[in-house]
Amino acid sequence: MTRALIALLVVGSVTFALLVGRAEPTPDLSRGVDGIAAWLNELTDECATVRRGDDFTDFAGPVRSKVYAPFVAEWGTCAKEPYGRLGLLVLRPGLDQAWRTALANGEVRGDPDLAFGDGFALTGSIGMEYLGLKRLECTPSACSLVQIQHH
Repeated sequence: MTRALIALLVVGSVTFALLVGRAEPTPDLSRGVDGIAAWLNELTDECATVRRGDDFTDFAGPVRSKVYAPFVAEWGTCAKEPYGRLGLLVLRPGLDQAWRTALANGEVRGDPDLAFGDGFALTGSIGMEYLGLKRLECTPSACSLVQIQHH
């Protein structure tokens, strides 16, 4: 009986640790986009190879590139279904303010099309709720991070 309780406690602790690990985005940003890719690969078995060197404006488009680029410390892409090229962005602070300014100036509409973690973002939207990521909702006067809900 004691062994069964200990085994149940250990299995329950491991399950809890896995759930907590999956609920909070925790890539190793000291490794840059490689850390984001490794985290995604650990969670999804995808995004094993990071591609660098593409032109950010070609990838993000001219309007989003103008707003995002000054706050992107490093970026790359990887393959993760359903995306042929999922953008991995290590961010500097200030993107929310830049988006609000662009919104107030009529340069953009709506919210950024990124899924945000702590210090990083992904360009996808499908499945990001399972990674514990958030979306940035903005008005010209304020932005707030909101948990992405499963539809």
